[in-house]
Amino acid sequence: MLISYPTPQIAASELKQIEAGKQAHELDSILTIRRTGPILVLASGQISEGDAKSLASAVNYDADVTWNENTYFTRRDNAANLIVGVIILAAIVCGLSIVAGIAFGGLRVVMKRLFPGRVFDRPEQMEFISLHLSDRKENTANSSVSSSINAS
Repeated sequence: MLISYPTPQIAASELKQIEAGKQAHELDSILTIRRTGPILVLASGQISEGDAKSLASAVNYDADVTWNENTYFTRRDNAANLIVGVIILAAIVCGLSIVAGIAFGGLRVVMKRLFPGRVFDRPEQMEFISLHLSDRKENTANSSVSSSINAS
């Protein structure tokens, strides 16, 4: 019979209890008992004591442990380095956008000074709506605009 326990320490304490029961002749039917790791091997029944011992010695516990996870802490795996990298990237992007904005604005100023009225702000392209609120015109009495709308 094979009895598996969660830990070798529990198996050792159970082995002591079974051997104490065998010494007290409470478990005479057990011919041989052996512990290998967390497994207890019990041999009993219609078998010779030599065969029981060879059968119990044939059972061996072999623990194979495979550890695939990275157990060391590298600079690449550090979360603080990720945050620092994000801050540096944001600073670079902001710097590039400032440089691009200054270059675009500077190009417009240079083009206006070198070629006034030819590239930017050409009179034929100057179309915008103006309300002319500062112009004072005299109201005519027969105006179709009501006095509540009239802004003058």
